[in-house]
Amino acid sequence: MISAFILPFLASFILSIFLTLGVKKTALHFNLVDKPGERKIHVKSTPLLGGVAVFLSFFAILFLYADRFLAGNLDWRHLLGFFIGALLIISGGILDDKYNLPAKWQIIFPLLAILAVVIGGVEIEKITNPLGGFIYLKDLVIVGPALIALWLLGMMYTTKLLDGVDGLVSGVGAIGALVIFLFTLTTKYFQPDIALAAVILFGSALGFLIFNFYPAKIFLGEGGSLFFGYALGVLAIISGGKIAIALLIMGIPILDVAWTIMRRLFNGKNPFRFADNKHLHHRLLNLGLNQRQTVLVFYFFSLVFGLSGLFLQSRGKLLVLLLLLLIMLAIVIIFQFLDKRQEKLKPSLLLHICCAPCATYISSVRLLPRYRLTWFFYNPNLVSQEEFDKRLQYVRLMAAKFSIPLIVVPYEHGTWCKSVEGREADPERGARCQICYLDRLRATVNLAADKKFDFFATSLTVSPYKDKEAIEKISRKLAVEKGVKFLEEDFQADDAYRRSQELAKELEIYRQKFCGCEYSIIKKQKQ
Repeated sequence: MISAFILPFLASFILSIFLTLGVKKTALHFNLVDKPGERKIHVKSTPLLGGVAVFLSFFAILFLYADRFLAGNLDWRHLLGFFIGALLIISGGILDDKYNLPAKWQIIFPLLAILAVVIGGVEIEKITNPLGGFIYLKDLVIVGPALIALWLLGMMYTTKLLDGVDGLVSGVGAIGALVIFLFTLTTKYFQPDIALAAVILFGSALGFLIFNFYPAKIFLGEGGSLFFGYALGVLAIISGGKIAIALLIMGIPILDVAWTIMRRLFNGKNPFRFADNKHLHHRLLNLGLNQRQTVLVFYFFSLVFGLSGLFLQSRGKLLVLLLLLLIMLAIVIIFQFLDKRQEKLKPSLLLHICCAPCATYISSVRLLPRYRLTWFFYNPNLVSQEEFDKRLQYVRLMAAKFSIPLIVVPYEHGTWCKSVEGREADPERGARCQICYLDRLRATVNLAADKKFDFFATSLTVSPYKDKEAIEKISRKLAVEKGVKFLEEDFQADDAYRRSQELAKELEIYRQKFCGCEYSIIKKQKQ
């Protein structure tokens, strides 16, 4: 019986290899690459679009063996719905890889894919009742499609968010396909049509994994990471609602995503627009595991728990799912404990911030990993209450996004104007700016001394338009007077200003075109 599946497997495996090589060249030709950055772990530009190769090899061979795939309860409508949904996902992924679509546009393609599947006739007729028998859904018109939508969205976004380490999604996807293949060959659940699709997906994933395992020569891209969740989710449905098997295979990643959503909601953040480095694969890397070891941990859980489903009845599978939940709960508790312990060991830092763009980059990339950071927004130099409120609005958004405590001093421009009276004609970086620097830095160091901060600093030194040397000289003098350490760190190193502007653009932060006071506006208008 196994011999009947060897040729489809080899065909998809070999085709995937050649298509991956071709897609890689295409991605490089059109500069569709993922460039390294502070929030990424790869160190060189890597081609995207790998999911296109998996998609093409899978459906090319599936259509080639369509007579065998449609020999059971499926027909051409099911296959075409499955294919069109996948095509929509891959097409949307290509657009996202090219144009970095906003989240509100990204979700359109998965939703259209689900619609294609439902219109294609894929349905959940019944689900197994863990207490015995079945729960029939065919007569409940809305419930079935709603469950399909929730299930496929959950699977797609699980593999999407899982795609953070070389070979992780493609490897787990290959294991998932293999387990479904073995499961549908068992005597009790014998479904050779589903087994055929699963073994073709296994071959396609394995052929791509050769180039995607660490160090990856090509990435899946947005469409590819969604495609694996979509394909496994659809196979679980058309195999007769074998969702428990898919849950066992994807249990740890699904629970990780669920915890991520709950954690972000608890912190008042949008779980789908906010990104962090607290996924399980990031945690394992931070513990010292390399990328190979991290993916092998996930492979182990997927393979062991997935294979356990071959030997368990419904109640047994439920117990194993509960075991997975307990394992994930234990992992969460352990990492929460480690986080709190590590946080207590960090020195405290009070950072005066002039605006969100300058502060966000250095804080999120350089400072938060090493310090217990607090932001201090004190800028009486700003030309108006409107400008003050506008800058503060985005400062609050970024402070909430990165969970940074924020201290705000209300706007009081009159006092500042008196302090620079007579200096209206001074050039930029002249005596008026020196007074302004001193005023804001004195307030910062006084607060740092009162609140017992270990260090203080200012985001003013990020901008090349400020007198960095003068700001640092004033800071050192105040540090000696108050007995608080000034953080001696070059915030302009490694092209930090340009990177801060790029991050601000990505996060849609207000980027002002002038320093802040009315005199900087006048200078800007004269240029």
